[in-house]
Amino acid sequence: MPMRAIFLSLLLPSLAAAAPSDVLSIAQRYVDAGAPELALARIEQLQPASPSAPEWNDWEQLRCTLLAKLGHHQALVERAAQLPADAPQALARDCLLGGARAAIALKQGAQAREFLAQIIWKRPPDADDWRRARLLVIDSYLADGKPADAYLLMLRYQQDYQPLDRDTAEHFVATLLAAGMAKEAINWLPQLDDKGPTKTWLRMQTGLMPPDAAVVQARAALTKKPNVMWWKVIQQAALVQNDRVLQTEALENLLDLADDRNGILTLTAELRQDYETTAQVVANRAQLLIGDDEAWMNYANGSAPAPSAVRALYAYLTKYGKMAATRDAAQARQVLSLVNSRLTLAAARVLDGGVHWSSAQTDAQAHLLLGDSMLSALRREILFALGMLAESARDFRRAADYYLEAALTGEAKTPDAFAIEARLHAAGALARAGLQDDAYAQFEWLRRNEKDHQRLEAAERALQ
Repeated sequence: MPMRAIFLSLLLPSLAAAAPSDVLSIAQRYVDAGAPELALARIEQLQPASPSAPEWNDWEQLRCTLLAKLGHHQALVERAAQLPADAPQALARDCLLGGARAAIALKQGAQAREFLAQIIWKRPPDADDWRRARLLVIDSYLADGKPADAYLLMLRYQQDYQPLDRDTAEHFVATLLAAGMAKEAINWLPQLDDKGPTKTWLRMQTGLMPPDAAVVQARAALTKKPNVMWWKVIQQAALVQNDRVLQTEALENLLDLADDRNGILTLTAELRQDYETTAQVVANRAQLLIGDDEAWMNYANGSAPAPSAVRALYAYLTKYGKMAATRDAAQARQVLSLVNSRLTLAAARVLDGGVHWSSAQTDAQAHLLLGDSMLSALRREILFALGMLAESARDFRRAADYYLEAALTGEAKTPDAFAIEARLHAAGALARAGLQDDAYAQFEWLRRNEKDHQRLEAAERALQ
């Protein structure tokens, strides 16, 4: 969260007392300052309850926009379902289109189509909204697990909007590939980016490219920039080759890159199961006996074929090790290996368990692991990742605790860039937790220690 936006949060009590005509504009200024969560909290506190109240439509439109921006899918679906029948066109467009996207994210295709029907039939949209609505109808059938129906609608869409633009073609092909319909997806092969992951995936699935060549191309692209689609290419190549270790590596990276809560939960569950399966495959090849924890640990420490195989073995021992000391050591080594592979966020999500944020359980695990001598050099990175995890769960007080501990760990006389970044995140979390004095103290420290002129100027403006 930018420092200017964080400072605004310190003024929330006084801003709440502003004149009614200014209340909505202040919420909008929160958005402009990069504090959408604070703006949403303000709306939830101060929006008039009755749709007939002055400016209610403006309040609701901003609320729907923010719910969509922040990925609060269920809340957006509920707001869209309650939208008055006589809502203005602009409000209906934002809330119903946003509600349809949210319903699709929740795998509620029928609900999405209900919202879209209101746009298409009751409130005739303009040309752009009509196209968006038709694409969302296609996605709603995919969300319902009906790719054949979606494919027929894709063909009809292509007839009406020729030539099909590349972005839409990429979307059609990616969704069909995910549904196992590579033969149907081949229709749009010419429209795809020759150097992009979607075309590589389609060529591999249709036998036009061997999977090992697809992996080489994906890894070359990933050296330039992390990309979810390229890791999906690797994941699919691993499935074609029946390469369990490569499949595990792909899942770890997909989990690290995931930014949607539902996706994180799904991937964490998949990875936990995948670790167990991969560990058994690796152990069988190495002729390791079930229950011989020492042999498993020794093999993981020195002879396993790849880092992802090592982590699968550690994950297995973490769950099934006979002695508590074995389980604790295995988990520490698994986290260390993930962090060393620059999968810090995946490490935090694995540590949390991924099913839900359990602060007490994760705290206990974190402090146990951080006391391990192997992890001492990476203590800051692990603490920072745990702060991100807590913040994503809106546990801002605990997030601030992790961030500040990361900032203070091994702090030299002259703080480095990591310490400054951790302090900045700590300040934001403290402000969002309502600990204004502590947040302000972090701003004062940043003003004294930040050497980047642009960030320093932002801090100074916030403190004026």
